[in-house]
Order: sequence, then structure tokens, then C-alpha cells
Amino acid sequence: MKEILFSGSLVEVPFPQLLFKIWQNERSGRLRLQKGTGEKSLYFDKGHVVVENETFSDKDFLAALIKKKVIESEEAAECERFAEENNASLIKALSELGLISPQLLWKLIESFFARQLFSLFDLSRGDFAFEPGDQVQDHHRFGLLQTQAFILQGVRRMQNFWIMEQFLPAEDEAIQVSAPYFLHLHSLEAHEKYALQILSGSANLKSFYDRCELGRRESQKILFAFFSLGIMSVVDKNQKTKSATEYFALDPGKIQASFDEKCAYIYKYVSKELGLVAQNVVSKCLEEIRPSLGPLFQKMQLLPDGRIEVDAAVQTSVNHLAEDLFKNLVKGYEEILVAEVLAVKKSLGNAHESGLVKNLEKVGCL
Repeated sequence: MKEILFSGSLVEVPFPQLLFKIWQNERSGRLRLQKGTGEKSLYFDKGHVVVENETFSDKDFLAALIKKKVIESEEAAECERFAEENNASLIKALSELGLISPQLLWKLIESFFARQLFSLFDLSRGDFAFEPGDQVQDHHRFGLLQTQAFILQGVRRMQNFWIMEQFLPAEDEAIQVSAPYFLHLHSLEAHEKYALQILSGSANLKSFYDRCELGRRESQKILFAFFSLGIMSVVDKNQKTKSATEYFALDPGKIQASFDEKCAYIYKYVSKELGLVAQNVVSKCLEEIRPSLGPLFQKMQLLPDGRIEVDAAVQTSVNHLAEDLFKNLVKGYEEILVAEVLAVKKSLGNAHESGLVKNLEKVGCL
């Protein structure tokens, strides 16, 4: 019997969030989706979807090429004859006959493969099970789909708004927006960047809808994509964190020193594991998150010991900052720490991330 790492129902976990979970945990294996008597399998390699030709028909691919006018009908017929006479696949025949260059052929295979999966995003019923270890044979494996980009593309094409309405937070629920380290990997369209800007200043979805100039349905698609990718989340009411006011009541100087110590510790940890590459890893992380931070952090610099220097005027007068400015400073530093920890996870793996987080709880304690 196959080992099952996790399983469940699409009623509880929608397909795009399931993909994100697999990517986030860098899982390798096979995801089985079952609805009624039908079953679909997707293979993953360290969280990315494997592009393989076992699950689609070569003839359907050929028909799609004709429809897109990449090849003519006569060329397709020639391709089929060659494949039959030489006991070859239609994909190999396309290459052997020189009908499509290898570069274009591989892009078309990837695009066709992804299009065959987009209907899965609209599934509202069905069961899933993830079996670790299963892999596609090398000669059937053509490459990898970048899972985050695939999720974004799939949600853009969704038509089942019931799923979005079921899984988006209630309009009056408090939400928070983060800038995960992989945000720069997404090629957001102009209207999606606009929505992210509005969302960043919204306390809940009601506030977002009131301020956003996009139609509700288009807004729901974008929000569902952000929710599925971990960019937007519901504020945990049970989370025991201090408010900016409580921080301010302690001692702004001590808060600054605490963040400095935590940032320096992360840098020292990464340097120990990666050597000279550490500076590039942390610097890249800061550049990626900079656009999402407030004005206080637009001039921030990475110091040699790993501390973050923000606007010099702020750095020298932290004890005299107005409470709203100090609140923004605290929020920015918290986002930086999260981004740096996620960068460690991406560079070194889950075990290092867990160890780092555990140690950070003891570093810079107030």
C-alpha cells in the first residue's frame, strides 16, 4: 500500500491552496485528485509541478498546434505518418521533421500541459491524497512549472466564484497583508498591483471593496489569488503579540536594540552556513521587501554585522518618535524579520528555519 503523507477534501482545502501547501513544504511525490469515478494525478519535485506527457494525449497536442496555426494540417498528417512508420511519439516526430524548433516545442508543451490543468481550479468537490516519493520516468519528464506562477495563472481563469466566496475571509474580519520573499517572482498585472496597494491599507475586505475601483468579481479573483499565495491572511485573534502602544510603553530604545540583536543573529547564522554568500542572500531579501515597507525603510542599509539601518534621522531619535511613526517602525522590522527567516528556509531548508525561529525567541528578549 502506498504511503499517504496527507489527504482530505477540496470542500475544506481548495485546489490553489493545496498547491501552495505542497510548494511551501517543498514536497516531492504524486497528488491524486478524485471526483466520482474520475481521477487525475499531478507529480511534484520539491514543490514544483512536473511537466510530463503521460497524462495528456499527443494527438490532442497536435490538434492544438493546428488550431493555433503553429503547423498546417498537412504537416500534422506528415508527422503522424512519420511517428507510425518509425514507432516514435508525435512529439519526437515534430522535432525529427524540423517542423518546430526545440526551444519553441518545449514552451508549447509546457503551455499545453498547464492549460489541461486549469479546470482543476474550479473543482469544488472531490478528494485528494499526496503520496511522497513517486516520480515520473525521465523520458516522460519535460520540465517543471513554477508553482506560484501557475497558481496565479489558474486563479485568473477561474469561473467558480462560489469557491472564492466560501474561502475568502468575511468582510468584517480583520486581515493583514505581508510581503513574502517570493512576491517578486509574481508577474502581477497593473490592476493586480493596484489591488495590492489598496489592500495594504485596508483593515478588512469591506474597507477594500469600498475603496477599490475594480468590479467585485474581478476583485474576488485577485483577493483569492493573494489569499491562496499567503500574501493576505486573517489576523489571528488568539495571537499573543504586543500592540505598538504596548511596545511604546516599554522603551523605544530597548525595542530598537531587540530588533538589532535579532537581525544580527540571523546574519551571523546565515554567514556560518553559507559563508560569503550570506551578504547576497540577506541583501537580496531586503531589496525584495523594500517596496512593501513604509517611507522609514526606503533608505535602509544592511550593516556589516547584519543590523538594519533605516533613515538616519529616525535611527538617532528613536526615543523621541511620535507613536504612529514608532508603530510603523515596529511593523517594518517585524516584516523584515519574517522575510529573513523565510529566506533562510529557501536557502537552507525547513530544518534550519525551525532551529532559527526557536533560537530567535531567546535572542533580543525584552
